Amino acid sequence: MKTRFAVAILGATALFAGCQSQPEEPVNPTAQKVIYSGILPCADCSGIRTTLTLYRDQYDNPTRFELHEDYMNGSKVGLSATERGAWVADTRMEGTSQYDIYTLNPEDPDADRQYIKDAVNAIELLDQNGERIESNMNYRLLRK
Repeated sequence: MKTRFAVAILGATALFAGCQSQPEEPVNPTAQKVIYSGILPCADCSGIRTTLTLYRDQYDNPTRFELHEDYMNGSKVGLSATERGAWVADTRMEGTSQYDIYTLNPEDPDADRQYIKDAVNAIELLDQNGERIESNMNYRLLRK
C-alpha cells in the first residue's frame, strides 16, 4: 500500500511539474552590440546627436537595433526620439571594393535607413535611394 501511494505521489508530482509554464529564454550572454555615434546634419536644427546600437546574436547574425536621436537647438536638446526594430546586413561592390550595408527596418521601405560601413570604425548614412550623399557635410557615425 505504501509503495502504491509513493508511486501515485511521484506520478502526480511529475504531472504537475510538466504543466508549469516554461521559463523565458535567458538573455544570451554571448550576444554582441556595436555602438556608433555622432552629430548628423539637420535642416531645421543645429544638428542631430545620433546613437545607433546594433545587436547581433552569438552566431554574428543581425538581430535588432536601437536608434536614439536628439534634435539639438544650440547646445540644448529640443526633441528626442528613440526607434527600435530589426536590421539586416548585406554587401555592395563599389568599383573593386566590397562594403557592408546595414539596413534598419528592412520590411518597411518607407521607414528604412541605410548605412555603409566604409571604414573600420565608422558608418555613413546613405540617402533614400541607398546612394552616398553628395555633400560637404558629415554624415558619419563613429564606433564607440
